[in-house]
Amino acid sequence: MKVKAAGEEQAWDKLAALDPERVCDRTAASFDAETKTYSIQCYGCALSVSPSDRIVASDSPQGEELIEKIDPAFPLVWYLASSHAIPLSGRLVKPSSLPGGQIFEIGSHVLPLGEIATRFARAPEEFIERGRRWGGKPLDHGDASIELWPFPQLPTTLILRTEDEEFPALVHLLLDASCQFQLPTDIIWSACMMSATILLV
Repeated sequence: MKVKAAGEEQAWDKLAALDPERVCDRTAASFDAETKTYSIQCYGCALSVSPSDRIVASDSPQGEELIEKIDPAFPLVWYLASSHAIPLSGRLVKPSSLPGGQIFEIGSHVLPLGEIATRFARAPEEFIERGRRWGGKPLDHGDASIELWPFPQLPTTLILRTEDEEFPALVHLLLDASCQFQLPTDIIWSACMMSATILLV
């Protein structure tokens, strides 16, 4: 039996009490009144979210793989319950610059960007293809970059600088500046961790 993250039950309770139409207006999700489930895109996969059963599921093999490997329930339910309909700013920022963003630099909260850099140090094409597999869009930053979408209104941008004779490989993760008005920083951290993890699994 899956152990729920701290605060996940609270998120389910909050989502179950909300008007589905308003939730969909805020989150770009859809709602099936017959099954009482939300449908939402997560890394290019259609996931269904059932507040009554407290289950996140998918009808596709890739969606099932996504659920098994990164378990998006905690941040996904919080996104549905709490996010705001705010347009993207088009301005990229470091997660550590967000209010409370120091959590990105502490202990187990540090994102595994070094591991990603090592994995793709001399393989920028593989980095892009890995991102494409999870609905990513290549961008023009660095030696390779990919925009991944944990949720419809929260893109994460990962930028790879490949290693050379002088410098080791580096990976940066950036967020649209609007995210600080969308969700609490700890939920944003969870989304960032998913985006980093999905490139490694």
